[in-house]
Amino acid sequence: MALQLPKIILNQEQIYLNIGFDAKRLFLNNAGLGNYSRWLVKGLLSQFPENAYHLYTPNVSEKEKEFNKENVYTHLAPNLFKTFWRTKGIKKDLIKDKINVYHGLSNELPMGIEKTGIKTVVTIHDLIFKIFPEYYNAIDRAIYDRKFLSACERADKIVAVSQHTKQSIIENYKINPDKIEVIYLDTAERYHHEPDQDKVKEIRDKYEIRRPFFLNVGALGGRKNQLNLLEAYAAISDRTEVDLVFAGKPGKDLEAFNKLVKKCDLERRVTHISFITDEELYYLYHGSYATVYPSLYEGFGIPILESYRSGKPVLTSEGSSLEEVAGQAGLICNPKDVSSISEQLLKLTESEVYSGLQKNIKNELSRFHPKDSISKYMEMYTSMV
Repeated sequence: MALQLPKIILNQEQIYLNIGFDAKRLFLNNAGLGNYSRWLVKGLLSQFPENAYHLYTPNVSEKEKEFNKENVYTHLAPNLFKTFWRTKGIKKDLIKDKINVYHGLSNELPMGIEKTGIKTVVTIHDLIFKIFPEYYNAIDRAIYDRKFLSACERADKIVAVSQHTKQSIIENYKINPDKIEVIYLDTAERYHHEPDQDKVKEIRDKYEIRRPFFLNVGALGGRKNQLNLLEAYAAISDRTEVDLVFAGKPGKDLEAFNKLVKKCDLERRVTHISFITDEELYYLYHGSYATVYPSLYEGFGIPILESYRSGKPVLTSEGSSLEEVAGQAGLICNPKDVSSISEQLLKLTESEVYSGLQKNIKNELSRFHPKDSISKYMEMYTSMV
């Protein structure tokens, strides 16, 4: 049952807001969209505790305890018609809860919310379904296209997670650029702290990683491009002492991946960790030599920042937001060209190149200060009221 809160308080110094969020993925998604949602709401709670934060979700998970605060209100969908509630019926609850700003955290907004007087924000993470349609069936593409376009047209403000994503929105949906705010995201809080080196060794020992290693993060398959990376590594494995570790769920390319490892006789050089906790991944980054992330396309590319905050340079791809995020602390390859990946992998092992990239990490991270990013969200919310 929704709680009744005080009305918005206005004075010369501050505006106290009731801010609502589509929190489905905050509670129910362990990866990208869920991580973004948790990062944003936790950041707002830390920097702006004077506001009330409302989380609207069809269900909750064990993550609910992370948001057990006196100014956080979790609103569950009715047992029946949960999908209808999230896409349309939720409007009655938002009005009853006196929501000033509603933020759709994952590319969509409830239908008709623009008629309620509630200000709206939608975050668009990427338009991969339009750029790589072959990874989606026709029905899903049509649904995503309709939802994304509708949200972009009806929202008062759009947040794009990169300049590249902003440009994609403009080109594909003809949205006024002034309506779109580019606000970078950041890693989880743990990446802002130095690790316990004993834990780093413990994780390496757990997965029997004895030598220096490149780290690739992401489920096996599709645009993550691990098969090209594996083929590129096979071509230069006899010229480097650095092994290759993949950390990610078994995806659709798992069978082809395993066959290629065996064909190239890389069983002793390549490790695939199918299931890894967020905490273990944090230690794995710190134990790595560098991150290799030759994805075909990303709207942002959080593994680059996770690598930088662990003090490690990256090799990543041209052609999407990844170049934008990597800046001068990463090498860039053509992800569709195996020889380009091989060449840059070897270049990354050159001590002079490596140290030069590493020196640039601090400067690149200055673009992604979490307090600045969270403050931009609050400035946007308050400017709308």
